[in-house]
Amino acid sequence: MKAWQLRIRDNDETSLVWADTAGKAKAQFDCDGLGLRSWFTHNLSEDIYSFIDVSATRLPKLDDLENADPKAVIKILVKEYGWESDEINIENIDELDELLS
Repeated sequence: MKAWQLRIRDNDETSLVWADTAGKAKAQFDCDGLGLRSWFTHNLSEDIYSFIDVSATRLPKLDDLENADPKAVIKILVKEYGWESDEINIENIDELDELLS
């Protein structure tokens, strides 16, 4: 399945989902337990944002990896797409096992 980065307009929140189309990806954005269920996810249960506030961008290097080891996916997100958090970034990505234990 195709990998998509979802982003809220005018916000730094991003999430990762897999879907066949951008519309199907965006439809997942306000679901509980979105994407990797990690620090990349965002729950919109308060319905502050609508479907049109969310953009979907393809991440082709993650296609068909929805069942892969989350650590492998995180490494690709950080190294290939520049994702980071307070705990994980390009400088310490090779220490991922220690960071997530």
